Amino acid sequence: MQLLFGASARGGRPAWSVAAVDHAQVRGPSRRRLPTHAVQSAPAAAPSAATRSTRSPAPWALRQRQQQPQPATARSPSRAASTPAAAPAASSTAAATAAAATTTHTSGRDVSELLVNPGSSLAHNAAGPVLVWFRNDLRVDDHPGLAAAAAACRAAGPGSGSGSGSGRALLPLYVLDPERLSHLAYMPGGPEALSAALQRLRADLRALGSDLVVRLGAWEQQLPAAAAAGAAGGAGGAAAVVTEDEVEVRYRQPAQQALVGAAAAAAPGKGGPVAFSWTAPLWPAEKFDNRYRAWRDKRGAPAEPMAPPSALPPLPAGVEPGAIPTAAELRTLLSEAALAALGSGSSADSGLTEVARAAIAAAAASPDTDLARRLAAAPESPLQLLRMYLGTAPAAPAAPASASVSIDEEVEALRRPGVDGAPFTGLFGTAKALGTLSVRRVLKEAYVADGRPYGSVEPRRLRSPAAVAAGVGAEAADFHRALAVLDDTRTVAPGVEVHFWRWRGGLTDYCVAEPASPLPGAPAVLLVHGFGAFGDQWRGNMGQLAAAGFRVFAPTFPGFGRSQKAAVPYSQDLWRDFLRDFTLQVVGGPVVVAGNSIGGFISSSMAADYPALVAGLVLLNSAGPVDGTFSIDAWRAAVAAGRKAPPALVVSAVSSALFWYLERTVPSTLKWLYPTNPAKADEWLATEILRAAGDSGAVDVFKAVFYLPPPRALNWLVKDAYGGPAMVLQGALDPLNDAKSRAKEMGALCPNVEVVLLQAGHCPHDEVPDQVNEALLGFIRRSVLPRHGLAAPAGTQQAGPGAGGSQLVVGAKSSP
Repeated sequence: MQLLFGASARGGRPAWSVAAVDHAQVRGPSRRRLPTHAVQSAPAAAPSAATRSTRSPAPWALRQRQQQPQPATARSPSRAASTPAAAPAASSTAAATAAAATTTHTSGRDVSELLVNPGSSLAHNAAGPVLVWFRNDLRVDDHPGLAAAAAACRAAGPGSGSGSGSGRALLPLYVLDPERLSHLAYMPGGPEALSAALQRLRADLRALGSDLVVRLGAWEQQLPAAAAAGAAGGAGGAAAVVTEDEVEVRYRQPAQQALVGAAAAAAPGKGGPVAFSWTAPLWPAEKFDNRYRAWRDKRGAPAEPMAPPSALPPLPAGVEPGAIPTAAELRTLLSEAALAALGSGSSADSGLTEVARAAIAAAAASPDTDLARRLAAAPESPLQLLRMYLGTAPAAPAAPASASVSIDEEVEALRRPGVDGAPFTGLFGTAKALGTLSVRRVLKEAYVADGRPYGSVEPRRLRSPAAVAAGVGAEAADFHRALAVLDDTRTVAPGVEVHFWRWRGGLTDYCVAEPASPLPGAPAVLLVHGFGAFGDQWRGNMGQLAAAGFRVFAPTFPGFGRSQKAAVPYSQDLWRDFLRDFTLQVVGGPVVVAGNSIGGFISSSMAADYPALVAGLVLLNSAGPVDGTFSIDAWRAAVAAGRKAPPALVVSAVSSALFWYLERTVPSTLKWLYPTNPAKADEWLATEILRAAGDSGAVDVFKAVFYLPPPRALNWLVKDAYGGPAMVLQGALDPLNDAKSRAKEMGALCPNVEVVLLQAGHCPHDEVPDQVNEALLGFIRRSVLPRHGLAAPAGTQQAGPGAGGSQLVVGAKSSP
């Protein structure tokens, strides 16, 4: 599996700017989480935050600022007239369902505690409201946190901390933090979908007697401010903050810091808010197994989704909701934030910024963004659109004046060869990522559409293709989130941490090693795996490279390893843009990129198409044709003409058969590919490859091979398009091809390439990591650092070995 590929416009800054809500730059956050008690007993002083500048904000931001919380006073007439005095009590069934459906692993206490005994849980603050902090859970349906918070508000009377009286106020809050949300600017339809989701959530909350409070700024500032200002009559701040548990590192750490700040900002003599977390898994955590097939066989029945509350308590007195930006305003705001994250003034990298600007512009012009706008303009909710897709709700009227979405037309436009679930992913992938649809609701609706009892068969056994796509998509999302929870303590190598990052709606993971003594100004090192592998395979490289002063990242491509294998059309362009976005959003600066097998080809593609991102390029037994006669014009003509793919049934049959064979030969194949050091092809590596191969959707990634467009020549990518410093670090004993001849030809065709041959097979980085590390560090010090104005450390060899095609053979054995 791993080696399938081995053989072969700038614009003017608007008058208002994201600088109005600038954040301090925080890169490479630690995965180490704060202790759970930290959110309940914080130090006396709130954590410091970045000072905001005073540039002109957006019109919606001006409206929002005018509606910031005022000192608690009597309720305004307009608010009093539209808000019921109290909501009816929640049913015991809903409360029990919420309690049974939640688990936690990162912060605070489980929300079931709030449900079981709200009096004692909130006794420290007899009158304060319960704050529900929305982030990626923008819905009222199947929301255990909202249900628990509403029940606790009704159960606890002001002044008693028990079950008497009219109950507490509820404060649903969304903090629009441009830095935390800037990744959506790179996502086709991301800002448009978020704006629509917030508008829909506000409408749903208002229909239940509440509202959505929107604040602009950093979580670490705005959550404490909202919690402190939330009580009626000046009685103190919020008694509790209820929020969904996080698995993505870019959300988890700042969310915990915000909770600490909320506790620290409590009024004197008042207990700070207690943090309660929740999740809504499809299957019980105690039955989870990181092997998909084993988990599928023992997990039992899926959890029922919860109905939305019938009514909600009102907002605290004096709290104004605030404005929600339009889609256009939000895209501008988040685009500005994304560019600001790359630096400003003298610290800005103009090349990096231009790549980011072009990527953001391409996302804004994408057909997927047009689709997001159509979905946002439709009167139907995401759940109604899902039912239309599944055939359980009538299609939208065909009248020209109708604003409804034509589901049949959208599905047809989203079809892709070999990707049966592509229409579902295109229509609802963003909705699931933003939490406007829960995975439990999606799965339940799939069974309803198929006329089957809920959970009676596996999702892949449903009869309707639409139901299969929805059911399998929900199942995969739940599995990979549970896998990320389990991987919170995963160990790869000393000094290496595992983080999770959501890209275009799908969870992916990456390894990171931070240097104890960073080399000032040095680019980071980006390590890219091959087909069927994962970031962890660089286990023997990350620590040594970090010890030399470099930040080191090893991401796992979507569709591989422990990353989600969503139903999308996988291609070299998709994986290239994944590397681009990872470099811009996670690394935040230029990289020396080293890629193995197809990872080498994808790395070369990123270097060719986004050269400003790549300070140096290293190819380890790279895939891709080497062709001195390659013509880019002829290639473009061939791509435009297209090629006829085999029939879908043939692709499916061949892929399944080949996949079945490879799964059963992984251990022996790995040792064949590690000829010098077969012991490195150990049980861990084989087990991880087999684990990933068993994931839902793995075969569909394999099918992508049959639909890939023709590749550009590797030598053209490296020399003509990229042209920067490059090294071919080749395992000369690779059994998949004549590795020595390929390396020699690359050196002859590319004057910017130096060639180093190693006595190793297809994966030299894992087979002989010390040799690879030495060669890689030498290349960086000789050929990369001087180009960035950095002096190579004393004693470093200045003459590049193998420059211009000559070969340096490293290793104990003689070359064959």
